[in-house]
This record gives sequence, structure tokens and C-alpha cells, in this order.
Amino acid sequence: MFKSLSYTLLTVLTVDLLATSGDITMTWTSPVLPKLYSNDSDTNPLGKPIDPDIESWIASLINIGAMVGPFPYGFIAERYGRKVSLLLIAIPHIISYVTFAVSKTAYLYYFGRLLGGIAVGGGYTVLPMYVAEVAEDSNRGMLSATLNIFWTFGNLLPYTLGPYMSIFWFNIILACVPTSFFVLFFLIAPESPYFLIGKNKMNQAEKSLLKLRSNNKKVVENEIRYITSELAKNETQGTFLNFFKTQIYMKGLLISLVLIIAQQLSGINAILFYTEEIFSAAGANGLRPEISSIIIGLVIFVSSFGTPFVVDRLGRKFLLLVSLLGISLSHLAFGTYFYLQTSTDLDISGISWLPITSLVVFIVTFNTGLGPLPWTVSAELFPTSVKPYAASLVSFACWTTSFFVTKFFLDMKKSMGEGETFWLYGGFCFAACLFTYVFVPETKGKSFQEIQEMLER
Repeated sequence: MFKSLSYTLLTVLTVDLLATSGDITMTWTSPVLPKLYSNDSDTNPLGKPIDPDIESWIASLINIGAMVGPFPYGFIAERYGRKVSLLLIAIPHIISYVTFAVSKTAYLYYFGRLLGGIAVGGGYTVLPMYVAEVAEDSNRGMLSATLNIFWTFGNLLPYTLGPYMSIFWFNIILACVPTSFFVLFFLIAPESPYFLIGKNKMNQAEKSLLKLRSNNKKVVENEIRYITSELAKNETQGTFLNFFKTQIYMKGLLISLVLIIAQQLSGINAILFYTEEIFSAAGANGLRPEISSIIIGLVIFVSSFGTPFVVDRLGRKFLLLVSLLGISLSHLAFGTYFYLQTSTDLDISGISWLPITSLVVFIVTFNTGLGPLPWTVSAELFPTSVKPYAASLVSFACWTTSFFVTKFFLDMKKSMGEGETFWLYGGFCFAACLFTYVFVPETKGKSFQEIQEMLER
């Protein structure tokens, strides 16, 4: 197994660098925003402190870009190939980090966040698609879940580097990640065999599969026949309009949208964007906010390693249910702490450990299922002929929801209360848990064609 997996794994690990490039932007604000509030010109390149309105736009503009990104990159992936699309995603990432490094005005920060957001939206559209198409049915879940390891490594980097470096050098180092991806992916990775066979480029598809399957000719011949058969069954339903007219596609889209919207309504991006501020408000256990952020970043990263090893054994549905229930309970605890702090006169010094503990539980359970698996499942529920349409719509829904959650997180805390805000996030996740139990199919070990047959029932 490991011999046949070797080049496929190398390819996936290379493309995973783009996942890191994208998710750096999720926690980039945590060390940067406190510096932009500084009066020290050596710390704050803008020369004067920002205000809460500028802060909210810097935090949320990435989501506006990410709403746009799925559509051009989904089109490029379908027309010119997954590899071309992924290479083009790296370029805005590089430009945005360089822009942050040299920026002296808030408007350039807006530009960089918007541009980086376009790349993030494209990445979340094409990355799961590419990984699912180069993997085999037996290891597709494991390889898809490696994306989450690299996403979470991207979350960790700003926490560990940002507080201790100038904004200039911090962003120059971050720009090296997408640059490394571009060079390595260009040299190492083949095009998706599904795309090549769909374009009737059979010789190129065979070369791609021979690379991915370590020159196992028999396996490649069987896989080409299988992919050709699957594409033939779905080629008449591959237009954008037919996508909306086909019942099983709409069923798959509904499941994908509920899962991805639940992912964002868990409040994950609001928590990542405002980690230092949350712990500063909590006065958590005497720890400096930046140290609390590093702890959370490490928990995010370490906890991401479990899912790739169990997702093809325990299944997507079981892990999603465990994840959603755990997130609901952690929000209940986190919200209770803030409610007691802000709405009562009770002494809560005895439970100052609760914010970190409950957030650690949140992160671990999020990484178990709700973080990686909505992308895995949505990449599995659709045939290749309509996958770019579905991926673009799911990614658009993800980042639209994320924009509203991030943009209005501070407003919700002020109007509802901090504790009540986290309780609301927990309620959303509990409702999604019930939906998953009733409607989400188990896709582990199933071929794309078998999954389509399951949706028809």
C-alpha cells in the first residue's frame, strides 16, 4: 500500500503547502491587530493607531475576497485544469503578503486582505477537488484530511512568529510559503487524471496516473477504465443549468451547504481572528494573551493529526457527530464563563482556567470533524462533470457566512453579550448535529459512482 501511495502522498503533501498559505490569513490578524493599535511608530507602520471600524474591515475583508475567489478559480479548474488553477492561486497570496510588508496605509491593508481572500476562496474550492481526484477510493479520506494538518499549521505560524517579529519581516517570511508551493508544485505534481480524461487527453492521463500510482501499469489501466465509465455516465448532466435541475445534485448541495455553513456558524474564524482579544478580556489564568494564542495554535496543529488516521476507519458521519456535539458543549462552557464575568457579581477567579480549557475542547473536536470533513464530503458527493460548480457554490457559502460572523462578532458581543454569543454558536452546532444524524450519508470507502447511487435512494 505504502509503495503505491508514495508519489500520490508526495503530490498531496506538496499541494498542502497552498493550504498553509491560505490559512495563515485566518490567524494573521491575531498578532497584527494589537500592533496596529500601538502608538509606537517602530511597531505600527501606519504611524497612528487604528480604530475599531478599521479593525473590523481588516479582519473581515478577506471574506469578501473569498466570496469572489471560488468562481474564477472554479472556471479555470474546469477549463484549463486543476494544476493551472492551483498555481494561479499562489500568486495573489504572494502579492498580499508583500503588500502587508511594505504598507504604510490602511487602504493597502484592505487591498492585501481582499486579494488574499480571493486566493483563499479559490484554494478552498480547488484543493479538496484536486486531492480527491488524485487519491484512490481506499485512501481518499486520509489524503483529504491531510489538508487540515496544513491548514492548521497555517493557523499556528502567525501565533508563533507574529508577536515576536516586526510586521515587515513577519510578512516577508509568510510570503515564502506560497512561493515554495509554486516552485515545488510546478515541478512535482501531475494534472488531475479526472480532468485529463474528461478532456479526452488519454495519453496525458495515463502518464499522470503512472506517476501517481508508482508506475503500476495494471492499476492504471483499471483506473482509466473506471474513470472513463464514470465520466460517461454523467457527461449529459455536466452543464451549469442541469446541475440545478438534477435532484441528486441538489441533495448533495443541500448536505454540503448545511455542513459548511455550520462550520462557520461554530464561530471558528471569529475566534481565530480575535484570539488575543478574547483571552485578554477573559484575563485567562494570568497568561499573557500572546502566550494563550500560541497554546491554542499548538492545540489546533497537534489535534489535526488524528483525523487522517481514523477517517477511513470510523467514517465521516460518526466523526462529524462527535465533533458537532463536542463543539456545542464547549461553547456552553465558554459562554457560561463570559456570562458570569460580565452579567453577575460572582467571583470567578476559581474558574479562570475555563476559557482555555473550553476552547481547547472546541479546537480538538472541531479538528476531529467539522473542520476538515465538510470539504471532504462535499468533494465526494458530486461527479467530476459538475464538481467545479458545486465546489464554487460551497466555497462561496462558506466565506459569505464567515464574513457575517467575523464582521459582526464584535457587534454581537456588545448587543447580546459575550456569553450569549457563544451560546448561540453552540446552538447552531447542535442543530447541525441533528441534521447530520438524519440526512448525511456515510461515504467512506465508496467510489464516486457508488456515492451517486446512494444519493438516488
